[in-house]
Amino acid sequence: MTFSEIERIRKRPGFLQRIDTWRQSLPWALTLLAGLPLLILVLHLIDPGTPMPFLVVPAVVGGLLPICMLGPGRFEMRSRADDCQMIARLDEALGALGYRRTAADSTSIRYFRPRPWLRGQEGAIDVAVREHVLEIVGPMGSLRLLQHRMTC
Repeated sequence: MTFSEIERIRKRPGFLQRIDTWRQSLPWALTLLAGLPLLILVLHLIDPGTPMPFLVVPAVVGGLLPICMLGPGRFEMRSRADDCQMIARLDEALGALGYRRTAADSTSIRYFRPRPWLRGQEGAIDVAVREHVLEIVGPMGSLRLLQHRMTC
């Protein structure tokens, strides 16, 4: 089984990619608002002589990096084996990540992970089924976890 690289899907620039992205980022934003000032305070107490920009800039940049994981991406999974084996392995890996299959037909499968802060099918993973190829589309972070889980 081989995997392509995960490609970012760009529909709109920056944070305006989808309204879903804002709703998915609510837990991250709350954590950032509460944790960032506390982190900076602790670092300042450890070494009061460090200039504040040397503490604030890296903390803010590090806090903003996870938003890159919410945007949509895609990758392909290829195998010479039976398509049913690939789909079974995909089901197992996505099940371990907390996703549930919601819809399936001969050409596509849809999975989603229920979260209290997400509405409906936000953050869903869509799979296009072709002969010996599965094209998987979903949030970048979930795709990275999925690809890692399936290669181990």
